[in-house]
Amino acid sequence: MNNAARITPIDQAAPKSLEIKERLIARRATLKADLEYMQGEVEQIDSQLLELLGGEVGTHDVAGTKVQIREYSRLDTKWIESEYPAAQYPQLYKTTTAVDAAAVKKQFAPGVLAEHQVRGAKSVVVK
Repeated sequence: MNNAARITPIDQAAPKSLEIKERLIARRATLKADLEYMQGEVEQIDSQLLELLGGEVGTHDVAGTKVQIREYSRLDTKWIESEYPAAQYPQLYKTTTAVDAAAVKKQFAPGVLAEHQVRGAKSVVVK
């Protein structure tokens, strides 16, 4: 049995009235607020679990449920840059070549650039 909330589909054939748009915007705002609240609550629970499990990295069995505590790390590149400068240790660095978008915009007419735009996915922003 699926307990997920039903989402009312938008009937593309029906006229998109102002009332429908307003309802959708209001519902979206409610869901966003709920999502933010729930995310905050999940973070609080995670913080409590971290404390109760002693912050020990690894997998913990809690009443048959596996709870993993992970600790992420990455190389301190600022330390590498200060202790091993590129001029003396070029083998530790990579050189990349990339298109300078500002220079391209200066060199080409806007019409030419408009023909070569890559479009991304559309998104919805409600303020």
